[in-house]
Amino acid sequence: MIITLFVAIFTFTSHMITAQSDIQYLIFEGGGPDEGPGPNQTINIASLKRTFGEVNLNAQRMYAYGKEQVRFLTRSYAFVRSEMEAAFDLAEQTNVPLFIHIDPIYGWGADEESSSTDAPAIKYWNNETMREWIEFPSNESQLPNRIPRTWFNWGSWCSPSSAFPAIGAPNFLNFSAMQFKESVAKPLAQWIIRLNKQNKSYLFAGINIGWETNILNYRQIDPAHLPTAVWPFNARNITMKEWEAGAQLGYATLYWQGWTEEKLVAEAQIRNMTRDTLFNLLCYEAIQNYLQVLAKVCVDNNIRREHIFTHIVPMASIDPSRIETTVPPIWTAVNSYSIPGFTMDNRGAAVYNLVELKHQIALVDPSQSHFAVSESYLFNYGDEKSMRDNLAEAFNNGGLIKAIYGALPFASEDPQPAGAIKAIRQWLNTNITHFSTSKILNRYK
Repeated sequence: MIITLFVAIFTFTSHMITAQSDIQYLIFEGGGPDEGPGPNQTINIASLKRTFGEVNLNAQRMYAYGKEQVRFLTRSYAFVRSEMEAAFDLAEQTNVPLFIHIDPIYGWGADEESSSTDAPAIKYWNNETMREWIEFPSNESQLPNRIPRTWFNWGSWCSPSSAFPAIGAPNFLNFSAMQFKESVAKPLAQWIIRLNKQNKSYLFAGINIGWETNILNYRQIDPAHLPTAVWPFNARNITMKEWEAGAQLGYATLYWQGWTEEKLVAEAQIRNMTRDTLFNLLCYEAIQNYLQVLAKVCVDNNIRREHIFTHIVPMASIDPSRIETTVPPIWTAVNSYSIPGFTMDNRGAAVYNLVELKHQIALVDPSQSHFAVSESYLFNYGDEKSMRDNLAEAFNNGGLIKAIYGALPFASEDPQPAGAIKAIRQWLNTNITHFSTSKILNRYK
């Protein structure tokens, strides 16, 4: 029976080599931290086609364009749906696969809408039940009035929102899930149906539902040297407040789940751990749960798990002592509704051990043999050999997609770095030589 099933499946798949589930995608995303929506999409896609040629519809490897910073938290349903439809139309017109990349935590575009109709129904950064604190309330009748801004350093200091979301607070989770469903998941599901009818399912490369998802802390910031925001433009020259320096976020997430300082200390004693260890563990659980909530919205809208990717940093696979709320454990990226994804760059800050990373994924979900390079960079792998090795490491070890940030647009006449471009062209023109039996069988369960 099993042999018969395998023969039938093998015969079936041999005639469907370029089925979407068999395609490996190399995804290119564009410019800087405040690029946002705009006409660059057309320029970047033209650059991809000029550099790599037309997408080969019979290939098992394709390049794709990543639409960045879908701002579903800071815009209305109608605004985001309009952007999504424009991206779908562009993918169909250009025949270049599309990858969706949302902003689930940072709040890019907050208070930058051009009209009131473009704003979300609720601005979470102004809602006392949805934004983070740096302490528990001193009493039940008085919520904290010091609201920390969102601060992080992506080469330059960024502060896109006046508050960071309490990603474990029930009100925020309900708000985020509804915003995501109505503005992103539903139109995406409708597009997938349309593509299937046109035999163009390859045009959907996947969706990244994270973005180095974490709960921020400012513990390493020296109050004597406070950072000043460079991005976005509307926050430029805002300086961090002295009381924000050294602070840990996450208190609102825990409070709205029913925790207080007294309960935290008591529970830590019961579990035979320190108070701070329990605090961090609860934050890690909130990170995992938030990614799972968004992934489940996709699955509930008939988007396949194999095309849904989480996204955290990977340093916990190298040095467990580095684990904290901005460097969460590997298990936080793993859930039943998505493929675990990571920023991966061993020549930069996002260092990883792939063997250990996969081992830790398997500890949570032994059936999960895949992962995603949800973020990587071109500039650290500019020569032919390093790019060739980098691609092989990802795609020969269970990687389904590899997203490359900040690569576009390529130079019009002489794309640089030439070595990396050559390696990518070779990779695109080489078919996958084998499928694992387990992958084939699991696909048709």
